[in-house]
Order: sequence, then structure tokens, then C-alpha cells
Amino acid sequence: MTGDGPGRRGRLALLAVAALVLAGCAGPAAATPRRLLNITVAAVPSEGAAGLYVALEEGMFARAGLHVSIQTSVAATSVIPAMLHGRVDVDYGAYTAYIGADAAGAADLRVIAPGFSLGPHVQEVIVADRSHITSITGLKGKTIAVNVLGGISADLLYNTLASYGITPAQVHIVAVPFPLMPAALDAGQVDAIETNEPFVTETVQQDKVEELADVDTGPSMGFPVSGYGVLASWARRHPQAAAAFTRVVERGNAIAATNLAVLQRAMGTVLHLSPDVSDVMATGIFPTSVNPVQLQRVANLMLHYGQLSKPFNVRPIIGF
Repeated sequence: MTGDGPGRRGRLALLAVAALVLAGCAGPAAATPRRLLNITVAAVPSEGAAGLYVALEEGMFARAGLHVSIQTSVAATSVIPAMLHGRVDVDYGAYTAYIGADAAGAADLRVIAPGFSLGPHVQEVIVADRSHITSITGLKGKTIAVNVLGGISADLLYNTLASYGITPAQVHIVAVPFPLMPAALDAGQVDAIETNEPFVTETVQQDKVEELADVDTGPSMGFPVSGYGVLASWARRHPQAAAAFTRVVERGNAIAATNLAVLQRAMGTVLHLSPDVSDVMATGIFPTSVNPVQLQRVANLMLHYGQLSKPFNVRPIIGF
């Protein structure tokens, strides 16, 4: 009998079955995306994106079958048009941008992964050391820089001011990107800046400034600031890629929250921070899931300060 008889065919059949069983037991690898391997992520360079940076530096995306490229952005509001035109797949930015765009019908968005929530001293109001302003009450009638108008920074600033009886109408806020804030403050173009880490530490170390207030107090304590958003249409077209990205970022956040050495190394490498900054900067909260109760705090704050014209339920925009 030749090698083409039933014995060989039987062995081939057994090998085929074994291959299928092994494929079925592959675990996470079986869920990795097969088509969309390249993902472009736009991110505001800050501590809040630590989960993304950790995952990138530790090779976690590559192991999940994803090649992630990071583009620097100023704010999520400027990225959404790029997402609509297919130039960006995922955005890391303020939750206010996703809620505002979805509520206005400008884009159908989904929050697929958590980013960052406030912790002590990760976002502060700062003045020049030569300033006559010595407390928050002294900001009445003054000009204050925030990263973007109509965003979460402005809302959190208003919350801080409200604790001292100052209304939004009693201050003038202007948009200045985080990296340019110290120069604007030094030149006297603004009276105060509201900035976050690592810029808080860099500013304090390099410039003659005074920390006026910690934003992580009162109604803003532990406030959810940012996360990862995608177009709903993108998530529908690439569910495996979206799921893989979400799992990796959540694991990156878990590492950032529990392994300070890895967090510091990733922040230093990706953001080009010196150890003098990365080793001493304040760290916030890195959630490992999107909490609808916490995210609703953002929509409620936006309604309170007029960024939304009616109540917004966040649950439909969570997940994919």
C-alpha cells in the first residue's frame, strides 16, 4: 500500500483537528486583529496618557498584534475632525470633547478606555513669585490661562474659583497650550496658569513661581479628566482592533497605577523628561475601566457651566 492510503489520510485528519484545537486555545492571541494592525493615536502629551506610554514602551501593543503610532495633539476637540477624515483612529483627550461633540451631533463617538482622573497636586493654579496674588480670591478680575477654552480645564478652574465665591464672569480665561504657559506667565501676558503634570513640576523647577491652589479638592476631587475615544463607525468596522487596544491600555493603566518605576521610565522616555521631573512629579489615578457614574460627573459639570444645553446620558457612548 502506498503513502496515500487511509492511514496517512487519518493522520492528516488528526493533525488538522489538533491544529484547530490549538488555535482555539490560543487565548488572547486568537482575539488579536487580523487586518487592522496599524493604529494612529493622537494624544495630548501629559501624565494622563501614561497607560498608553507604558504599553508602548513595554511592547504590549506589539504583543497584541498592533502597531501604534502616536501623534502629539493640543486638545481632543482639534483631533475629532482628523478622526472624521480617517487620519486618526484613536484619540486620547478630555472627556468633555467627546461628550460635547456627540451631544451636538458633530460626531458619533465612543469612549473605549479610561485615561486619567485627578489626584493631589497633578493639576494646579500657579502664579509668578513676584505676583501680588497670594490666594485664589486675588484672581477676581484677572486673566488665567487654560489649555483650551470650553474644556475640562476651564470647568475645573471654575469649580476651584467657586469654592472662593468667584464666578466665571469675574475672571478672564485665555487658551494657551501647556508647554507655552510658563513663558506667557513670565511675560506678564497672563496673571495665572492652570496646568497639569508633568508641566506643574517642570514649571516649579525651572521658573520663579508659586503654587496657588490644588485643583483636586472639594467637588473636583478624583475627577475623571480624560480617556480614549473613537468614532462609533471605526469601532464597528474594526471590533477586534478596538477590543485589543482597550485591553492593552487598561493593562498599561494598571501598571502605571502600581509600578512607579515603570511609570517614571515610560514618562521619561516618551515625553523626554529628565529624572529630576519624572521621579518627583505627582501622580494621579489611572482607572482600569470606564465608570459610567464617574463619567456622568463630567456631563453634569458641562451642563452646569453651559457647555451642554440639556442633560446628557453618558452610558450610550461607553464601549463599542
